[in-house]
Amino acid sequence: MKTEILHNLEKLLEQSLSYTKGATIGHIITNYINETNQNYLSIGINHYLDDEEPIELNKLKENNELNESFQKALKLNLDENLILSKFKTDLQNAFSEIKLIVQSEKKGIKNQAIFLEHDFLPIASISGFGKGNYPILEKPKYLDFYPKEEIYINIEKIDYSLAWKDLLSLNNVLEKFEIDDYIIESDIYQALNNSFKFKTYIILHKAFDELGIKILDGIEIEKPVMIYGNEHDCEPINIYAFE
Repeated sequence: MKTEILHNLEKLLEQSLSYTKGATIGHIITNYINETNQNYLSIGINHYLDDEEPIELNKLKENNELNESFQKALKLNLDENLILSKFKTDLQNAFSEIKLIVQSEKKGIKNQAIFLEHDFLPIASISGFGKGNYPILEKPKYLDFYPKEEIYINIEKIDYSLAWKDLLSLNNVLEKFEIDDYIIESDIYQALNNSFKFKTYIILHKAFDELGIKILDGIEIEKPVMIYGNEHDCEPINIYAFE
């Protein structure tokens, strides 16, 4: 199971990196301007290219700070050993807290699914659920059912900021130049975001593997214990499985 999960994550990372290869801020801006112009032309408006928006956006194509920040993020140059060590510490602290919660509340539910969910901040919260038919997913996809047996929820312990440092720095630069709304919705940026996400999950996979199932000592479990990652309200993908 865990070998298949890692293979799927590596394949997803490879696809994302392939999509962003050779990309530039200029490409994203040009695509946005061309698509917007076509939309206006389709409803009979033919002067968009003379408006302030495309003129100002075109000026930003040559902005050194924007281009350097974007290219740095594209390299996905992470200190994997440092991040791995940090994740292992975060996971140990999280499951120590979870163990206390489980033993205190005594719900009598076996834990078979664990979700690491992040939202706007680069912090993943951990939630655990009871038994179910939890699949191995080849790509992010909503489960066919919603886990109903909630054991613990929203234990905010896993800090992604070290892994996402260059992406977060890029986001700050995009906001500085008030261009984030134009960039973040682009397919290229989404692929870049996915690159960081899948790389993070690969390092988390290694963290769980090195920590071993003993990290769940004190928590009643049902094997296989399936561990997923997702953004809030978005499709999950497997990170690891304790078989």
